[in-house]
Amino acid sequence: MIFDRLKKTRTGYSCFYDSEFNAYDDGKNLNIPQEVVSIGICITNDKGVIIEKFYSLVSLKAAKRISNRCTEITGIKTKDLKDAEGFEQVASKVAKLLKKYSIKKVFCYGLEDKRILDKTIELYDKKRDGKYISKLLYDVRGDLKKKTRGKIGEQGLPFLKSVCEIDGPVIHDALQDAIDLAMIYYRINSVGYNEKIYEKLSREREELISYKRNRRIKEENATVVSDDLVHFKNKLVEYLEKNEIPHMDNGAKRAMIDDLNLLFIGE
Repeated sequence: MIFDRLKKTRTGYSCFYDSEFNAYDDGKNLNIPQEVVSIGICITNDKGVIIEKFYSLVSLKAAKRISNRCTEITGIKTKDLKDAEGFEQVASKVAKLLKKYSIKKVFCYGLEDKRILDKTIELYDKKRDGKYISKLLYDVRGDLKKKTRGKIGEQGLPFLKSVCEIDGPVIHDALQDAIDLAMIYYRINSVGYNEKIYEKLSREREELISYKRNRRIKEENATVVSDDLVHFKNKLVEYLEKNEIPHMDNGAKRAMIDDLNLLFIGE
């Protein structure tokens, strides 16, 4: 199970990183500081065996509370951070672990972890350990894309866990997500992924994107019509459900059906 890239490293150890952050309810307000509220890492040997794990909550500095959205996604509440260490203390512990195992790259999935880490670093005067971690963060998607000829690397962790046949849901826990990423990484670079599951989920994913893109009617557009028109609408919906429509995928067809059902309602 030794991954070729790891055989070229001097230490044979790899680190996988994930964080959760205080995602504000108004996600469009980019001026509101978004802080790291938890960090999880796992360190593996060259066979993919986890040899050390680290997890810590991180107290808030700029915000006064955990946002509703953050709690909804992660389960972390403001009271959970009451006795949490500050970012500087947590970053120092992470940096010591990275140095202990001579880690040269810290694997993360996507660019968001680095973006939020850098925003958190900006909130503090002492930035050395945080910057040290940030410089080592490495987006693993490029490796996954190269290994799978571009098929794997843009999907979320739930998709990747499914195609790699890794049990359990994605729970948005920083440590568990880091462990999941490590398992995905070694799975793809050892035995590969399940292509049948990949094709099935890819179709469903494309249909969902098409569905959202093609929805037109909102609840405020609903119109009360006569029974005759409702009957006609029901016949049309029945026809759409039973037949394939040329040049229309299932997502677009489902969007049309839901639009019709929402638009025309009986008296």
